[in-house]
Amino acid sequence: MAKQMLTLKLPPKEATLSKVSKRLNLSSEEIDLEFGVVNIDPKHNLYAILVEEEAARRVSRAPKVKGPFSNPKIEPFGPPKKK
Repeated sequence: MAKQMLTLKLPPKEATLSKVSKRLNLSSEEIDLEFGVVNIDPKHNLYAILVEEEAARRVSRAPKVKGPFSNPKIEPFGPPKKK
């Protein structure tokens, strides 16, 4: 199943996989462990996580959580241009 991105405002001390999983009641199968908790806006303590679609629907209503947002695969358009 495709993963979806959520953003959440957290104090920096709370921005760990274990604390986010516990806070949002996510199992290790629902949250992308390799992606982790990524700080996308340090000034505003905004973090991103990837979760399974069903989990995204469930936790998107939690306080300070926004999303889900799509997470399309980014690939190059073609071969690199030669100089």
